[in-house]
Order: sequence, then structure tokens, then C-alpha cells
Amino acid sequence: MKVVATHISYQSTRSFQSIVNDYLHTDAFLQNFIETFPSEEAIKWQIEKKQSQSIDRELLYRTLQKQYQKLPTNEFVNQQIEKLQLQNAFTICTAHQPNIFTGYLYFIYKIIHAIKLATSCATIYPDYHFIPVFYIGSEDNDMDEIGEFNYQQKHYRLHTNQQGACGRMHTRELQVMAEEIVATLNAEIEDEKALIALLREAYNGSHTLSEATRILLHNLFGKYGLLVLDADDADCKQAFRTVMHEELFKQSSKMIVDETLQQLSTRYKVQAQPRDINLFYLMDNLRARIEKKGDVWQVLNTNYSFTKSELETELQQYPERFSPNVILRPLYQETLLPNVAVIGGGGELAYWLQLKSLFEKHQLVFPLLFVRNSVLWMNKNTQETRKKLALSLDAMFETKEEIFFNLSETNTALSDLNKLLVLMDENLKKFIELGASNHPQLKKSMEAHASKIRHIEKRMEQKFKSHYKRKSEITWQQIVNLKEQIAPKGHLQERHDNFLTIFKQYGFSMFTILLEHQQAFGKEFLIIHPA
Repeated sequence: MKVVATHISYQSTRSFQSIVNDYLHTDAFLQNFIETFPSEEAIKWQIEKKQSQSIDRELLYRTLQKQYQKLPTNEFVNQQIEKLQLQNAFTICTAHQPNIFTGYLYFIYKIIHAIKLATSCATIYPDYHFIPVFYIGSEDNDMDEIGEFNYQQKHYRLHTNQQGACGRMHTRELQVMAEEIVATLNAEIEDEKALIALLREAYNGSHTLSEATRILLHNLFGKYGLLVLDADDADCKQAFRTVMHEELFKQSSKMIVDETLQQLSTRYKVQAQPRDINLFYLMDNLRARIEKKGDVWQVLNTNYSFTKSELETELQQYPERFSPNVILRPLYQETLLPNVAVIGGGGELAYWLQLKSLFEKHQLVFPLLFVRNSVLWMNKNTQETRKKLALSLDAMFETKEEIFFNLSETNTALSDLNKLLVLMDENLKKFIELGASNHPQLKKSMEAHASKIRHIEKRMEQKFKSHYKRKSEITWQQIVNLKEQIAPKGHLQERHDNFLTIFKQYGFSMFTILLEHQQAFGKEFLIIHPA
């Protein structure tokens, strides 16, 4: 299917935090929290920096070989894994929890952006290999984020009593949900038939949530060379043991990150607060915080506790039982990967910006940070409505009320109302000035009365526009319908809909369309609609 793709500024969407807009515009204030802003030139510079860090490529190779054993053979994926042993091979990484059925659309956009950036970098720097990697946040346990999505006007949510790391959770409770989704797909359509088989395989009840996610991503994106890494692994944790030892026994992270937060918080909301110990204790069905109380390290809300020597032994023998939180997870990721770039959303950008000094403390190379591409898919009806209303793409992101009354500017009654309101405001100012010239004490009194009058004016204006709106119900409903498609329930489409919503219209070509039109180094919001 032919499509039209257009880019607009992120600011135009009114949907992104100031930290994202400032970062995309390379605000000088943020320079202190990164090595450099992303660019083609910065990629080469970052390669040289990363080459100074020792990476256990053989460990990474063995881990991926082991994790891909049960998956269908894909020669391109096998080649990518083999390349990781080479000193001129580097990764482009994006990370996310193993959301059920991939969660919301931005999950897919992050992956496509990583693939696109890796492909572009390989073209720009042919002497190097660039490999896209999806790093599964399998140790997280925020089920509010991981266990829900929307599809075809229905909110899906996983209800479970399972505890601990989400990646280790079984998928038996998702089989009924999988069949409900499969029932919405048409086996007579080739792409949907293939997806039916894939969903049934991934969520057949015998896999963990991490394994199910790997199956999905391998089958959807393996042909593009994507590798999927689950770092919930004993050997991988062994490589991170030095950092975890520092955290448990010296607890320096909080002081370092707090210092950065003091600077960042002068302009932005703090994304993630460090704790005294930024590690969890991890067992099957358990992921709980560790706190030091006197001379004892206590695993909160459990019977586990350790003296210093016991904890030393536990870390030495079972490093896999220690799980980094949001502060240390980026350091763990960058310990394992020969990584030059990280792709994430606004929230991820905000907490990565807190960590540069912590990276320096542990002599790890801080990666280039890319804001993930954001995308809106407009369906044919919405595009036709937009044209009927003569709305620009930017104007679509105004509130319903703003759109409605901007379209009504030429209406005589509304025009007369606005003129009267302006005239009334001018007269009120004159009353205040007249009172002030007559006696100083009158100024405050006149201002107070003017405030009451302006309040009444506002109510009169609202009443007038409310009645006007009812007279123009057709136009108003068109606007409501348009807004619901591009921003369902008041959220960007990418934070509300599942990829199945778009897949039903475009099939697997949705991925090739995204790969064609997403920008590797772009700083604009992408809108796609049928030609």
C-alpha cells in the first residue's frame, strides 16, 4: 500500500517534555550531562571512545549462542552473532521490558529506529559493523507497565499473582488472551495467518515472558539483523560483579547521582531517584530491595539477611542473585555490549542524563543518546476529515476546543463576541486608570471589581460558545472523531495502541514502511497516512 509520510516538529505535537525538545535542539545546558549530542560525526568519535573499554566479546557471543539455541535458524542473525567477536563490530541498542504482545506501539518504533540507525551507520562507516540489539529488561517487575495494552477498543491486562522478575514469569495465563487476539485476525490473509501462528507459538504457555518476547522479535525482526539479549544470566552478572561489590559495600552511587540531580532539577523534573543501595535481591518469584541496617544487609520484606562476610560469599558464588535497578541497569548494559548508541524515549533520556558521572566513576564509556522516533498513523477517514476541515498537520494537535473555534473565526457572531470582549477589557482598564487618577486607594478597589467582571465575562463567553458548539454539532463531532484517532483517550497513539492496530491495515509492510520513513538521525515527528 502506498503511503504519504510527512515530518513535523516535536513541539507542534504539544506532547513531549521540555527535556526532549531541549535535547533535540542541542540546548547548551544539557551538554554537561553527556559526552556529545548524536550526529554522524559523533558515531566515529564514540567508536574510538568505546574501543578504550574492555568488552568480553566472547562472553557476549556465548550468551547469545545459548539463548538462540531453541529458535529457528536465521542465517543473518547467526552472522550478526559471529560478527560480535570482531573488534570492529559495534552495537546500536534499545531496551525495554518484555511487555505482553509488545505493549504499546513505541516498543516497535524503538526497534525499527535501532535497525535504521545501524543500517545508516554501516553505510557511512563501511569499515565497521553495526548490529542492532534489543536488550530485554527482563528483571523488571512493574506489571502496571508490562502487562497491559489496547487493541480494537478494548483494554487488555494481565492479572497474575506471579512475583519477581517479569521475564521469568510463565505465559500460561496469556493463552486465553492470545486466542482472543487471534480471533480478530483473518487466516485467509497471508500476513495475518503468519501472525496467528507466531502468536500461538510465543504464548503457548510453555515459555517464560522473556522467551515469548524473544520468539516474537526474532520472527518479526530477525530478517533485519536484530539480536535480542536477555542479561538475566549468571555469566553476564559475573562480568558486572565489581560494580555490584562497590554498590553493596561502598554505596557511592547515590552521592554521585544526587550531585547531578541537583543540577538537572534546576530545569527539569527528576526522573529516577537513587537509593543507598541500587540493587535488588533476585530469586525465582522474588525481586526485593536490599538495605543496610547497621552491620546487616537486609532483603526487605523477606527473611533473607547477610553479614558482610556472608554477602561477600553470596556475591562471589551467586552474582545472578543481584539485580540492578534503574540507576545501575544502564551500566550493566554498557558493560556487556560494545555499544555506541542508546535509543530511548523521553523518560529514558531523562534518567540516562543523570548517569554520566557514575559511568566515569566505574570507567565505563557513556554512549550517545538518541531520542527514539515517534510516529502517528492516520487512517483514510481521518485524513479525509482533516482535509474537509482544512486543518494543517500541526493544527491537528491543538485541543478540540481550539480547533473548533479557530475554524469558526470567520463566523460573524463569534467575531462580534470577540470584538466586544476586547472592547470590554479596554474599558475596564480605563476605569482602573480613571480611579487611580482620582484617588490612589481607588485603584485597588477598581481592580477587584474588574476581576469580578472579568470572571462574569468568562462565564458569558463560555455560555455563548457552548450554545454555538451545539448549533455546529456536525463539525464538532468530526473534530472529536479526528482527535480520538490521532490521540486516543488524550494520549499519543503510540502510547495507547498496540502494533496489531496498524498491522490489521498494513500487514508486515508496516515494518518496511517504518524503516523507509523513520529518520536515523532525525529530530522530527513522523506522520504516515494512505496515499
